[in-house]
Amino acid sequence: MRLTRGWVYPLMAFAVLLMTGRSAWAADACSLLTPSEAASALGVPEVNAGGNANRCSWNSKKYVKGAGQLTIVIEGASDGAKMMNQGTAVSGVGDEALQTTVGTGAVLHVRKGSTWFVVNVHGVPLPQATQVEQAVAKKVAAKL
Repeated sequence: MRLTRGWVYPLMAFAVLLMTGRSAWAADACSLLTPSEAASALGVPEVNAGGNANRCSWNSKKYVKGAGQLTIVIEGASDGAKMMNQGTAVSGVGDEALQTTVGTGAVLHVRKGSTWFVVNVHGVPLPQATQVEQAVAKKVAAKL
């Protein structure tokens, strides 16, 4: 297959995105919070963690009424909410942060340096979720 000039720049852009995304995932998402930090954020004694290189979720090991689930996703060099001008600016978290609302839940999008990550707490009331998301995001940003 012969590539025309029209394909060169899109392919280069795609390669750059892959390289920047992969380097952003060099830190395992589950390593960004200790089990005790995640348990404290959720208000439970112990947590289970699971995920992959760019995503980690924590939930209570034992049923605790009202305990939610905490998820962190490392997005890489770009963020969907930022690109689409969604969300409300949040100060004091990372280098830049946006709070979006999805249904009855909230998602905090944070940039630290050239890396965007998302913190989401669901299964708890919205005011509690946003408070926990911001506290967790500050800890995560400090480690990136």
